[in-house]
Amino acid sequence: MSETPHLNAPGCAVIDIWEVLGRRWSLLIIKNLSTKDTIRFNELKRALNGISSTVLSERLLELEREGLVSKKIYPEVPPRVEYSLTAQAKEIEVIIKELGRWVNRWKRPQSVAPAAKEEAAKSS
Repeated sequence: MSETPHLNAPGCAVIDIWEVLGRRWSLLIIKNLSTKDTIRFNELKRALNGISSTVLSERLLELEREGLVSKKIYPEVPPRVEYSLTAQAKEIEVIIKELGRWVNRWKRPQSVAPAAKEEAAKSS
């Protein structure tokens, strides 16, 4: 009888990848990169409202080190840099879409404001 490894066991692949994907902005970067074949840095930054250039650079570097993002630098003046998902990361798209469906199924309805509750009670 074989045992399934625990998530907190040393070297657990899920924990290892979650260290990268669980960081703020990582999944949104992957989601935005999945919308086009290639995206330039500033285009990606504009799509991610509120992210700083420093954080975007850090996350892209982390994702590149994990083999999820590919970076291509063109020898131009000024240099043109394009980012794209690797084949490995494109498999994650399915998981992200399914996660979105799961969130939509289990999302709690927005709480009704107290004034709206009072108004609804008066009209009943």
